[in-house]
Amino acid sequence: MRAQTEQSLTNTLTAQVPPIELQTENGFSILRRWEIDGKHPPNDDIYAFIVRNPQGAEHEVVVSVTADLVAQTQVRTRNRIQPGNTFWICCAERHLARHVWEKSDFPVDNRLTITELDREDVMLALRWRRS
Repeated sequence: MRAQTEQSLTNTLTAQVPPIELQTENGFSILRRWEIDGKHPPNDDIYAFIVRNPQGAEHEVVVSVTADLVAQTQVRTRNRIQPGNTFWICCAERHLARHVWEKSDFPVDNRLTITELDREDVMLALRWRRS
């Protein structure tokens, strides 16, 4: 009975909480696919987002983080940031937002791969807590 009550509460909370929507300065809108679907965040370092341009065109864009980068970051942060850590969601969303802001377009083939951290990512990683 307890599991059923917890599941009902989880479903109710998920239905009541709208997905996070990030707006870029040039009018693009980015939403987290898993939040739209009412699912848990991915933990495999591959993140799907729904991106809308200012004209209303909508694409699903997949942002992935290379395994090498995840491993390097894990070592550099002394295991504080591991695969599946929420840091990677933040990082993926930031890189996607920067791409659509700088290019004013969707990524080629609706895919973006993060192969290295920029200075802001490194500073964020240094302050990030375990999750």
